Amino acid sequence: MQCGGTDLVFPHHEMSAVQVSALYGEGAFADAYLHQAMVGLDGEKMSKSKGNLVLVSRLRAEGEDPAAIRLLLLAHHYRTPWDWTDEGFEAARERLARWRWADVRTREVVGGLGTATGLLATVRTHLADDLDTPAALAAIDAWVEQGADPADLGEAPLADIVGTLLGVRL
Repeated sequence: MQCGGTDLVFPHHEMSAVQVSALYGEGAFADAYLHQAMVGLDGEKMSKSKGNLVLVSRLRAEGEDPAAIRLLLLAHHYRTPWDWTDEGFEAARERLARWRWADVRTREVVGGLGTATGLLATVRTHLADDLDTPAALAAIDAWVEQGADPADLGEAPLADIVGTLLGVRL
């Protein structure tokens, strides 16, 4: 698998493929390619050369919750360009708070273990569809907004679903 930003497809990624093919034969480089779209800030592409970066290390040093940071990133499909905004980050914080509430609620209702069979299958389906994280987040949001019914859960607590499949700790 070849991964990187869309700005590196040419010449970097194509050159890597050509070099490996020259050494090992055609088709020896990658079977799949995943290229991340650009993230902007204030209408410009974020980049080291421009010095307009929002660094996770800086956010963490300021006390921001890593789960909220991850939710903001997952809210955008990897192939879709988007801009980092304070409003988007606040929405991610609010989403995290709702999910944590739902996880606690379902655990209380079912005596310590809320589970989510239907939700688990739905999230997996969205992730298997070209890593459609926005749809996966929307499915969880819909479940939470409908009252986080433990009867809709099944084999795994909500915290396990989002922790394992999305890397978000509730």
